[in-house]
Amino acid sequence: MKPNADNPVFFMHIAKTAGSFLNERFVAALGESLTSLHVEHWLSDFGGLQRKLDAGMAFFSGHVMLGRWDMITRHQSRQFRMVTIVREPVEHLASHILWLDHYNDPENRVHYDRLDEAHRRVVDRIGALNICDTGQLDAYLTSLSGIEMRLFDNCQARYFLTTGQRDHASIRPLTLDDRIALGVALRRFDVVARQNHLETDLPRMGQVLGISLEHQDVRVNSGRSLRRINTDDPFVRKTLEKRTLLDQWLWRTANATLSKENVLA
Repeated sequence: MKPNADNPVFFMHIAKTAGSFLNERFVAALGESLTSLHVEHWLSDFGGLQRKLDAGMAFFSGHVMLGRWDMITRHQSRQFRMVTIVREPVEHLASHILWLDHYNDPENRVHYDRLDEAHRRVVDRIGALNICDTGQLDAYLTSLSGIEMRLFDNCQARYFLTTGQRDHASIRPLTLDDRIALGVALRRFDVVARQNHLETDLPRMGQVLGISLEHQDVRVNSGRSLRRINTDDPFVRKTLEKRTLLDQWLWRTANATLSKENVLA
């Protein structure tokens, strides 16, 4: 059934997974009047969401972790269909670090100034590193602060398992002991697409949701750092893998199948 206000869709937009591209595909399929993007900027209680639904919105997308979404929607009767995109973990973590590093470019100073204090300090710390040096990168990822733990430790799995609030539960390191809870959360999604296979996964997502979602070979919101993390270097990969073990379990599981019924088969 095509998404509508009585049959809405929530897209859990994990940062740096081609989510902006998917947003554009949904806007093209449904129209701007039925789509609400970056809901993290206004989503604080169900009242705001209810007003959007009453206005006919059918698609909601944002950097909103599943625990927070559940807190906000638990008292309403509509059954949201849920979708997300995941990405190969090592490449994802490298991209996430470089995304924050791109704020160190003097040309992006105005965007840096718009960040909150905590995120500016993360950007500053990354800017002080030689992230092309494996030793410095390893030392950094071994001594993450609380907010850096939220950003870089198994950051894809963290979307499924936490609220994103700045509390102890959201900054603790995630481990393979969390895979059972992750599997339960994963089963709730109607489609988990893979960034590396959008040419096949987007049409399948469209079939599940009753709309046409065609892949296009374009990049959206691809802010670039002036530096690079060489993920072809085996030691760099080992360094990044230390913070992505649960994400690797998530990636392997998502690769098994896309369907909600068989996601852990």
